[in-house]
Amino acid sequence: MRLNYNFAFKNSKLTPWERPSPSNLLISDASLDKKISYIFKQFNSNRGLYYPPTAVLGLALVLQVFNLYPKYIVKKFEIDHNKYQNLEIKLRNLDSKKKRFNKRINNIEEFFTQSTTSYLFGYFLQNSIPKGVQINNYAFSDNGFDIIVSAYNLDSLDEFVTLLIESPVILKDSVKVNKLTKNESSNSTDSLGLPEFQLEIYGRVKKLNNKKRQALYLESKANGLFKKLYRFNSLKQKLGS
Repeated sequence: MRLNYNFAFKNSKLTPWERPSPSNLLISDASLDKKISYIFKQFNSNRGLYYPPTAVLGLALVLQVFNLYPKYIVKKFEIDHNKYQNLEIKLRNLDSKKKRFNKRINNIEEFFTQSTTSYLFGYFLQNSIPKGVQINNYAFSDNGFDIIVSAYNLDSLDEFVTLLIESPVILKDSVKVNKLTKNESSNSTDSLGLPEFQLEIYGRVKKLNNKKRQALYLESKANGLFKKLYRFNSLKQKLGS
């Protein structure tokens, strides 16, 4: 059975005694030096209580101080890394656009670099026709040409063939005479008569590089074609294709 030892204070004016708590110097009006001295005194008198947590806190503080510089470096490189990452994304986008442009250029390149344009062939064919020769018919494609001409004498035809072979757009070794016929009904002494000879000739055209093509465009005064080819080549050079 538990005993109640406070029976003496029941119905009594006596008050139980309590041990007075020591005065707290930290909340008093004492000077700062005394407060600091009091703290050190309390700290040293309770080493077992204060030393372990103080050592842990001190070590944590030291580690935090040592971590400040690595954190600064990491933060600095993080900013540089973000800049590099953004730049890399922009470069990838530019490279993707460049590849799309190169693909489109490759699709239209044949229109600028085909074997020989009909304009160049017609221009130099016209310059190859001497006096006394007339063109009856001709066909031209990327594979070659086929021309039928007539003349009043063989000398004119010979001059025509020579001029045609020397044309800068014709492959010399490919030129062949397919047929040479003489018109028996023509009257060579009559200036108004029909041409006496008819010649059929065929051959192939050269595959011109860009530099040669530009030079021929300038020579033939094809300013529009020259400007188009020049802009196309400049675009290819800028894109590095």
